[in-house]
Amino acid sequence: MKDCDRDIRDYHREEVALTQAQLDELKEHRDTNRKRVRDGLSDNDEPAPTRSVTQGSYAMRTVIQEPNKAYDIDDGVIFTEESLRGPQGGEKSPLDARKMVRDAVHSDQFATPPEVKKNCVRVHYSAGHHVDIPVYRSLDDSAGETYYEHAGAEWKESDPDGVNAWFKGWVGQKKATGQPNSRELIRLIKSMCKNRPSLSLPSGFVLTVLVEECYRSGAKRFDESLRDTITEMSERLENDLWVPHPVVDDEWLIDSDSENKTRNLLELLDRAVDTLDDLDLPNCTRSKALRAWKKVLRTEFFDERITEAEEDEKAATASSAAVLGAAPKPWAHIAPTNTQA
Repeated sequence: MKDCDRDIRDYHREEVALTQAQLDELKEHRDTNRKRVRDGLSDNDEPAPTRSVTQGSYAMRTVIQEPNKAYDIDDGVIFTEESLRGPQGGEKSPLDARKMVRDAVHSDQFATPPEVKKNCVRVHYSAGHHVDIPVYRSLDDSAGETYYEHAGAEWKESDPDGVNAWFKGWVGQKKATGQPNSRELIRLIKSMCKNRPSLSLPSGFVLTVLVEECYRSGAKRFDESLRDTITEMSERLENDLWVPHPVVDDEWLIDSDSENKTRNLLELLDRAVDTLDDLDLPNCTRSKALRAWKKVLRTEFFDERITEAEEDEKAATASSAAVLGAAPKPWAHIAPTNTQA
């Protein structure tokens, strides 16, 4: 396979992963938002949350660069069940709980007011990103064990910490077995899909679960690991388009109502597999390999490198031709034969 390891690493660093400054800005907004929630609840004489829990790609550190900084930060807030009961003992509905949090974070400083969504409260920032605040309540079962419910259409059992623990355990296991690029591979697969906005494709969380299922590569090179993962994901979806939740039993992230998204992903991956087969050809040049990766990742990042590679290849061809032209002919040392009688 033609070596493009450094090129894929450079692309990931410059075009896909967030810089430390960008991560710091998101953290600042997350922390400011947490304080706004607590201060607003106190001002409104509402119950204080027991804690906050960061979730999603920000918690997993798999956020990728987005046009117009349209980043999504998921930062849940947890209350006790008792604190969400009224003076007569009646419990707040999930909608009332979300409205309570929305009222707490509301401020005239926002150009777009915070809004109550189906599963969270969304706070918009003028920089382009937003913070989603899912609301949970903690309860104790008959054995004294604590469990959680999420304020969606109804109160539904959930595990706000479970996905983070699952992902952290997987990343640690991959590092321990010599496969350290798990987050980088997730970011690249997410970027490959993001660069095709016209396609209806699975969410970043579904892509994360699929990479977790399919990343088996022991390759040291980054480009080989990415290709192996694309191939494994394609084969996995050929067998089954449904994707189970990694933590919640009997829950599906992709089912019969949404499998068209993984079908579209399968078609995209199949095309990528066919394109990357060119890297194995004996006459595959660096410029051809970079063109293949450009097509798969749908990016202009490699254009300058392709041009440079083509110029180097033309120069190498011309140099080889010149050397061959200057080399003495194998018959040059033979004296001509006198044919005169």
